[in-house]
Amino acid sequence: MKKKWPVLLVALLIVSGLYFIEISKIEVSGNPDMANLDELAYDKTAQAWEPFYRVRATLIDGQSAHFTIPNNLQNMVGKKMELTGAGVFYGNGCSRQGDTITVREFYLLPSLGLAQACVIEPDIEMRWTIRVILKENWILHRDDMINNMSTVKGRFCIDTLKPYEGVFFLKDATAHVFSKEYP
Repeated sequence: MKKKWPVLLVALLIVSGLYFIEISKIEVSGNPDMANLDELAYDKTAQAWEPFYRVRATLIDGQSAHFTIPNNLQNMVGKKMELTGAGVFYGNGCSRQGDTITVREFYLLPSLGLAQACVIEPDIEMRWTIRVILKENWILHRDDMINNMSTVKGRFCIDTLKPYEGVFFLKDATAHVFSKEYP
């Protein structure tokens, strides 16, 4: 039994030494060739959404939330705004006749990836979900609603009273299925 302790101790020292050698090889400084969030190039669509990413929401209870909204976004209230994003359609804002859907209102999100996410935390979702209330009904075919990317123009509003229904709005809006040719 006494002969096993030195062998065990030597094995432990060897494993510890190898572990520390491997840990010492890890570089903690950033790779200068790797892009970081401060260096990303934004296209016009991403730049329009950027102020919404800076919004912060803190849930208070199941019906209300506290918001920290950047000044540049607050200064847009009442002004015309154009955004391109993923259209998310819901029952109360749409009516169906055959394969034709009449849309009165819908939600707009920055990307299809966010629109298709399985689980979205409400305090995060409230930060960048835009409720679009159309000036005139928008007639779409069912196929147009699948993976829909839309360009929307409307009067920007903020209303934090019912955050689960929407905080940011584009009212009196017009919407078009996004294409690179659309001005």
